Amino acid sequence: MIRIIRHWMTCLAVALAMCFPVLSSAASLESLRIRRNEYPRVFFFRQCEGAAAGQGMTYERWEKTFERLMGIEGKVLEEEVPGRSIRNIDFFTRFKKRHPDQLVLLHYNGNARDPRFETERFFAGHWVYHNGATIGSDVPAEQGETEIRVSDATLFRVNMGRYRTSNEDIGLCVLDEKGRPNWHVSEQVQLVSIDLAKKTIRVRRGCYGTTPRAFEAGRAYAAAHVTEGPWGRKSHLLWYYNYSTKCPRDKKGRMCADVHVDHLAELFGSGGALSAFDGLEFDVLHNRCHGGRGRRGPDCDADGQIDGGYFDGINTYGIGVVEFCRKLRQRLGEDIIILADGHSLNNQRAFGLLNGIESEGWPALRDHQIVDWSGGLNRHFFWGQNGRAPVFNYINHKFNVPTGQPGVVKRADVPFSTHRLVFAAGVFTDSAICYSFAPPGDASGSLGIWDEFRGGIANQLGWLGKPLGPAVRLAMKQPDTLRGAGKNIGADIVKRLSGAGVHFARERGALKVWSQDPKASQIKFHLRDVPCDGPDLFVALTAHAAPLRHYPKETARLMYAGIAGRPVRFMTWCNQRDFSSGFYFSQVRSQKVDLEFTIEGTDPLWISALSVHAHPDAMYREFEHGLVLANPSPRPYTFELDKLFPGKRFRRFGATAKQDTLTNNGKPVPNTLVIGPKDALFLIKAE
Repeated sequence: MIRIIRHWMTCLAVALAMCFPVLSSAASLESLRIRRNEYPRVFFFRQCEGAAAGQGMTYERWEKTFERLMGIEGKVLEEEVPGRSIRNIDFFTRFKKRHPDQLVLLHYNGNARDPRFETERFFAGHWVYHNGATIGSDVPAEQGETEIRVSDATLFRVNMGRYRTSNEDIGLCVLDEKGRPNWHVSEQVQLVSIDLAKKTIRVRRGCYGTTPRAFEAGRAYAAAHVTEGPWGRKSHLLWYYNYSTKCPRDKKGRMCADVHVDHLAELFGSGGALSAFDGLEFDVLHNRCHGGRGRRGPDCDADGQIDGGYFDGINTYGIGVVEFCRKLRQRLGEDIIILADGHSLNNQRAFGLLNGIESEGWPALRDHQIVDWSGGLNRHFFWGQNGRAPVFNYINHKFNVPTGQPGVVKRADVPFSTHRLVFAAGVFTDSAICYSFAPPGDASGSLGIWDEFRGGIANQLGWLGKPLGPAVRLAMKQPDTLRGAGKNIGADIVKRLSGAGVHFARERGALKVWSQDPKASQIKFHLRDVPCDGPDLFVALTAHAAPLRHYPKETARLMYAGIAGRPVRFMTWCNQRDFSSGFYFSQVRSQKVDLEFTIEGTDPLWISALSVHAHPDAMYREFEHGLVLANPSPRPYTFELDKLFPGKRFRRFGATAKQDTLTNNGKPVPNTLVIGPKDALFLIKAE
């Protein structure tokens, strides 16, 4: 009955979508306001999804709340949250028809899905399972619950998941003549209980659209699904897609990625339920296969053994994720925006295939001290240079802190200065901004909008206008403590480099760095005796690298820079194109330091420029109608506006009543402007 209702709701959603035709994606992408030279670029996040799903909300009231920015993003399918398709497809489609210049994005889990959401499309071997156990007793084909003897009951879990209240889902299958799991003859069940002493598991039979089967003792197998979540108290554990290139194939020769692409292409294609949408954002979508600890781990090639997706040291799961993105791009074409999370080092590496990334919390979800200022900027600048056109990156502004209760987090208590610093990073990197961390509501009771997004009481979207140039790093205008030796990587630099098994050579004006150690997984080297002067040190590095062997050409290499002997280091990406990264260290306590660089893989890295500056990474960006200044230092910083912008005057905008009226007081600012620690300021050009 549930399946019939779901099918009916999907058909209704398709019909509703067809009743509200919109401009084609090709036309809408070019006309989207959020892609114009109007800054800040801002839109609503998943608050719109939750509000649409509420039965007490009318469309008219919902639209009035969420038409106030440049677009919306949310879930309208049930891959993660039950009930999201009942009204949300209709609401989002109507919104796009009435606001063709606003962005409409699907938020969609890229790692896994609720097994109650159209899993009949997939073959049982398309999911990732943990290594399992041989079934040691005959299992009858019966409805209800069955107790099953297994060779190792410790491979199964109850009271697990995000809230420690879930029991695992398990796949049962026959073993082939070689003793390997054969998922073509299988059944899905729910774990009820475990008896470790008796080596038995009790399961609920014939779940998720499958039929109870008979299994013979010694010739059958049970394995727990690799899962995540549940991401809500009323949600279910989500089954992981098997993106590995070793994924078993169904009877049509399709891997999991093929079926998944077919499903998404159907949804976004002509006449599809989501044909009105401008694109989608894959929440998560990992580069490495999740799950596993101790004697239990992912089995991606379905041979009953832990492999984690790695074969001969090669991450076939990560490769498969890139290939999934490639196939999806080919099917959806160039006129659909495809994004994925990119804030975590475990996220996908489909550079050049995706249009950009979401940073869920900037620079990271729990970094409300903005420690990783450099890594956050490097990630967004790199995707800005290496995303597929039209490039579109965004910051989802949120910070969470744990509460000590399983699955329960709370919003971090941060000052207005922290919010401004995050918003400044967005406009510096040409990133759009949405937010889960909302300010106090408007006088009408509607969801609050940050003053920096619309100039406070001016209430004007795009109030900064177009940028007059890229963001400027003031550290780069200060003397280079290497005295220019890093411009052409002279002999003075080369003789100060060291690294075990690492080779250095000057090659066509660049420094070539490589390792010939066949057992090495990375190149690690030091630049010794770098002069410092004070607590601040900014390192600028321009480099490119050979691609990782055995991986798609889109797969950039992860690189770090730090001060030797200290725990803080910052990441960047490196691929075949020169990219300029910045690394800011704010607590240097010595006159000289050794810089430490690490890059994954052993193939060559070429450094074409390197400079070091004893100065904070203070930044600014000038716009047609305003100016944004940022101080990521833990100390106050003075901006000499008369020297930076001779003849120009600036003032603060006027804040709304419930936001920072002390800072944003509408008054002119002096030529010498001091900005406090970890703070930023959005200013208006005075007439």
